Amino acid sequence: MKPIDIASLMEIRFVSAPAISPDGAHTAFVSSKQNRKENRYESWLYVMDNATGAVRQLTYAGREEGFAWEDGHTLLFPAERAEADKPGKLEEKTVFYRLDIRGGEAQRAFELPLSADGIRPLGGGKYLVAATVDLNRPDKDQDETLREDYGDYHVLEEVPFWANGKGFVSRVRNTLFTFESESGKLDRLTGECFNVAAWDLRGHLLAYAGCAYRDVVPTCDEARLVDLDTGAETVMVAPGQYSVGEVVLTARGVALSLTDMKPWGLCQMHDWYRFDPASGALSLAAKMDFDIGCNGVLDTTHGGGRQAAAMGEDVCFIAQRGANSEILRLTAENAVEVLLPFAGNVLCLDGDGERLAFVANPVNGLSELYALEGGEAVRRTDFNDAFLAEHAVAEPERLAFVNRDGVRVEGWVLKPADFDPEKRYPGVLEIHGGPRGAYGAALHHEMQALAAAGYVVFFCNPRGSDGYGEAFADLRGRYGTIDYEDLMAFTDHVLAAVPQLDPARLGAAGGSYGGFMCNWIEGHTDRFAAIASQRSISNWVADFGSSEIGFTFDANELEGNPWNGMEKMWEASPLKYADRAKTPILFIHSLCDYNCTVDQGVEMFAAMKFFGVPSRMVLFEGENHSLSRSGKPRHRIRRLEEIVGWFDRYLK
Repeated sequence: MKPIDIASLMEIRFVSAPAISPDGAHTAFVSSKQNRKENRYESWLYVMDNATGAVRQLTYAGREEGFAWEDGHTLLFPAERAEADKPGKLEEKTVFYRLDIRGGEAQRAFELPLSADGIRPLGGGKYLVAATVDLNRPDKDQDETLREDYGDYHVLEEVPFWANGKGFVSRVRNTLFTFESESGKLDRLTGECFNVAAWDLRGHLLAYAGCAYRDVVPTCDEARLVDLDTGAETVMVAPGQYSVGEVVLTARGVALSLTDMKPWGLCQMHDWYRFDPASGALSLAAKMDFDIGCNGVLDTTHGGGRQAAAMGEDVCFIAQRGANSEILRLTAENAVEVLLPFAGNVLCLDGDGERLAFVANPVNGLSELYALEGGEAVRRTDFNDAFLAEHAVAEPERLAFVNRDGVRVEGWVLKPADFDPEKRYPGVLEIHGGPRGAYGAALHHEMQALAAAGYVVFFCNPRGSDGYGEAFADLRGRYGTIDYEDLMAFTDHVLAAVPQLDPARLGAAGGSYGGFMCNWIEGHTDRFAAIASQRSISNWVADFGSSEIGFTFDANELEGNPWNGMEKMWEASPLKYADRAKTPILFIHSLCDYNCTVDQGVEMFAAMKFFGVPSRMVLFEGENHSLSRSGKPRHRIRRLEEIVGWFDRYLK
């Protein structure tokens, strides 16, 4: 069998965005793959017959990703299939095509003078459209020179002024419109400065959440219910009370996941509430002690999809429970039940009251489409069967331990597929991001590639991780303390459990929070022989003003800001301890990362050079915080080559 090497990443298929047709007969979804030669992702639309489970491909251009059902047999999707579909230099435009799943070519349906992000039919040739609107863009009647120079400068009036994967976002808003295809009439539903964070549509009812702001984005949202037939609008959640997560229209009203951020701050988990349109009452439905949505840390997924969907009066949703993300249900009686325990990670889902379709990565498997039948998960696609059959997949071994505070910490060891108990091996401690992410036993390509290169890879969910309750996840004011202790104790535990592991040839790798921890390790121990720090944090004081979430996340997590907690922020900054560094360290950063901005890696790298520590920095043009998950194919390959090459240099 072939090893899962670095290049194997190009062979993996990704499945995403399942959506059940209005008549319940079919489920459409997206399958994607990386094209290394053209350095892009290719995506195609597929459809499954829900009665037979038969799956067939609908599109072949390789550029179809977003879509919506228009009726029981017709899909709408944005595309640029002809030169006339492409927006001009000074133009905003999205062209939609209509495709009958029963056969025939896709036909051009209509175009919108907007950068549309989503569309849903309202009937009679009318549509609900979600679009990104840049309030800085010069009007069409303004001087053409001014319009031509629009992209040459950025005027910042708000914070956050940039966002990862979106670029500069000062005065940029996610906006909802109605559109009449026959007349071309376009009506804005949300206010000019309102930014929509979540929305759902059921018949003529629209529920949406977000916030209106100028200068500084608030931490709380508002939510409204709109009757699109009458125009009547009801405030479900008033501004200043809750942060809103999911918005789901059910047969008995609106279900919303809300948090008042008490007592755990911005990372307080969301509880389920229900809003009754008849009485106008908002009431708590169910308290939650785990996150809604999949927070599993993976590098073998691509594309989006829903995290919650209505099933009659119930709500089916994904929740992170320990190392797995599973499907739970909020019942009509407001009880929370486990609808489908799942070993691995459920990524996204859709339901219609009678059936449920979802995409998941099982333990040591890759993403496929599933259907829930008789309470069981029935796999309906086999995109990755050949890959798994042809490659030697290393099996993760569970290795939990109890730390000195009596807290159980879950972990795993991944040995090379040809592991020889008579040999000695170098090892790599992988540290996940978040910190409220969670590792599990699902297939992680980077770890498999390291194992195939001859490393024992070990990883765990230290305190601060998601899936084990709010108290476990709370790291406020304790970065670099209990989390660091857990990681070092886990390393000791692995060395005792795997005597073939050479303690003199250990490496550490991680990104985002994992990059912070790599930088922290650099100044606090010399037990590792090499470190690969990616998209990291080194200086919380500087990060406060440069990161898209600096003034919210940083202030919450460090329990202070540069004016009332400067010393506390500096004490928790790895840069403070750079003069103690000895370990050779590789830095990887993306120049368009607005979550962990490039100055964070540069400051630490400069300090390493100043203090004579062997170090190397690799910067990626045009990439953002998600380089390891959605970066350009060749950039993802180069990133892995740098990491493996660095460890080969110092650990072998």
